[in-house]
Amino acid sequence: MTRPWETPMTGALAERARAALALFPVIETERLRLRPAEIDDFGTYADIYSSPRWDHGEPFDDEDIWLDFCQLVAGWLLRGIGLMAVTDQGDDALLGFVLINHEYGDPEIELGWMLTAQAEGKGIATEAATAIRRHGEQLGLTSLVSYIGPTNTRSARVAMRMGAQRDASAEADYPGEIHVYRHPAPKVSA
Repeated sequence: MTRPWETPMTGALAERARAALALFPVIETERLRLRPAEIDDFGTYADIYSSPRWDHGEPFDDEDIWLDFCQLVAGWLLRGIGLMAVTDQGDDALLGFVLINHEYGDPEIELGWMLTAQAEGKGIATEAATAIRRHGEQLGLTSLVSYIGPTNTRSARVAMRMGAQRDASAEADYPGEIHVYRHPAPKVSA
């Protein structure tokens, strides 16, 4: 059931929202297209977040999920970074999300990813997260971390495949039980 606040606007307001989204980047990889998330993506975001497969370190109710989605989307206007929908280049199917953002309560800027169950196990998270990390590096972001729930071994493997390593000192600074994976700084050309 779509709640009233999850319903996209129509007419001139919908056009205004589309025009705003067009200001932000679209990133393409061999198989994927990453675009700014929009309100129509919320149902998939909520499904992923409320799934028992997803460990984000703390329980989230419906309001928490909506507010998390909103702050990640708002990151585009506030910081120039935010939540991106990951779609298939071939059929535009929504496969999940990646993000670079500085969420409320997080000590550092996060590189994150979450996929639908159907998209897992195909290298999509690594491909999408690597593409958005490269984008962040082009914007001058030299330090990114991934906050991963202690039982989320799939995401931990993605972080390690990308060269990230656990950072005990960052974990000590985090206000909850979470594993913090620090991504390598970008290589500087001589």
